[in-house]
Amino acid sequence: MIAVATIGLAVGAASAVVSLKHVGMGGEEHMGWSGSRVTGSTEAGPVLRARVALTGLLALNRSQAIYFTRTVDDLGEPLREECHYRLVGGPLPGKWWSITAYASDDYLPQNEDDALSVDASEVTPDPRGLWQAEVAPSPNPAMPWLSTRHAGSFDLTLRIYNPSQQAQQDFGSIAFPKVERISCGDSR
Repeated sequence: MIAVATIGLAVGAASAVVSLKHVGMGGEEHMGWSGSRVTGSTEAGPVLRARVALTGLLALNRSQAIYFTRTVDDLGEPLREECHYRLVGGPLPGKWWSITAYASDDYLPQNEDDALSVDASEVTPDPRGLWQAEVAPSPNPAMPWLSTRHAGSFDLTLRIYNPSQQAQQDFGSIAFPKVERISCGDSR
């Protein structure tokens, strides 16, 4: 009987951890990016706090940074290491921003590519203010690159630092970057 109870507790704890790691940050979803207004605040409930603790987000308060996570491309397909994606975005409402890839274990992909994020200082906006970057296991010399080598199924985290008041109050006002799938596998 004790063995059955122990196994039941272990299975229950493991399923709770898995559930917390895969429920997202709650809150709102806009253009495939999900974020919560209370991440990093005293208003965050126990489930959100547990999720932040499990993923190691170390969230700042809303006036310092707002966070968004993306797990699928623009077609609704899960993000996968073997695929090549193009990020297409415009100005983001903050003093600085970054997009980072996290492997399915919520850690940075274990590779030596020195390209685990892309930020505002790396992209070059065109005359319309649009910028592009590639998210892939291998680089595209024509644009900034975010490496997903050894990431498996991954997600992207967008951080907007020192966001505008409007962005803090209305996530729908943010022009989120698109995540366009270019190809999967070896073909480009």
